[in-house]
Amino acid sequence: MENNVDPPKKSKKRIGFILIGIIVLVGLFFGIKYLMYVLKHVSTDNAQLQTDVYQLIPQVSGRIKKSYVKDFQDVKKGDTLFIIDTDDYSIRVTSAQASLQNAIANLEVAKRSPSTLRTGLGVPSSNIKAVEAVNIKAQQDLARGKNLVEDDVITRASYDALKASADAAAAQYQAAKVQYNVSQKQIGTADDQIKAAEAVVAMRQADLANAKLLYSYTTIIAPADGQLSETKIQQGQFVQAGQPITTMLGSSVWVIANFKETQLRKIHKDYKAIITVDAYPKKDFKGKVTSLSPATGATFSLLPPDNATGNFVKVVQLVPVKIEFIGSIPSNYNLEAGMSVNVSIATKQ
Repeated sequence: MENNVDPPKKSKKRIGFILIGIIVLVGLFFGIKYLMYVLKHVSTDNAQLQTDVYQLIPQVSGRIKKSYVKDFQDVKKGDTLFIIDTDDYSIRVTSAQASLQNAIANLEVAKRSPSTLRTGLGVPSSNIKAVEAVNIKAQQDLARGKNLVEDDVITRASYDALKASADAAAAQYQAAKVQYNVSQKQIGTADDQIKAAEAVVAMRQADLANAKLLYSYTTIIAPADGQLSETKIQQGQFVQAGQPITTMLGSSVWVIANFKETQLRKIHKDYKAIITVDAYPKKDFKGKVTSLSPATGATFSLLPPDNATGNFVKVVQLVPVKIEFIGSIPSNYNLEAGMSVNVSIATKQ
């Protein structure tokens, strides 16, 4: 009987040892494979999808005259989203245009004044030459008369008449020069008035440009392709300049992965990465490292740690790494900002 029972027991033990051996070998195979993978990759599950976030903020105040958007609507760059009531800003443009036209008219008047003065300046200029010639002749006659009166050729009365004529000619000459100088100053004053009028025109042009700029701000457009968030502003509602009215998310997404500082020496720009989104665990997306943060995440926090207080506890710091997707993302995968992902970067490339 013992000889009939022992062979099956030995056979079962042999099969058990074989199964255990197979399990050990399979475990060893996958363990070595995982170890090799770990040695050639750095991974983290502290990563999220990110995108551009645009705060749509009006630059002028007014009532929403027209709204063209709905919650979570897809938009294209340049699409009109809201129109603020333009009546007030249209009046400002019209007023600025009128002020500019008035300033231009005043400038034309100021430009004509020096021309008139220069035309009139020709008369004083010719007068001063004529009076100067008379004065020179009178002075010459007076000099000759002085010699003649000393030689008793002419009477003292005749000499006095010559002297009076010379004095009168000299006075007229001085008066002509004064009149000429006054005319020159008037031209200078008119030139200054032209400069002032030109400055006013430039100022009115700036006012008109500013009025047109404010008018253009009444139309709020999409700054890029993307999707709107929930819109709480309704048509007819009054909005203030600088008041956020809605948020828009960009159309492209990327990954911000936070790696330990001890892993950074193995990560370099353009290294390939495998991205797995928690929402689609069976799909691997390809990506590449595009940039590394210049500092740890704690450095940019609102209250960075102060290790000089004496309560120092060494903690491994995390450094954000930006990873962009390679190629386009299939349309049947909805990758939204904020989703959690796992990232693995090959360190041997």
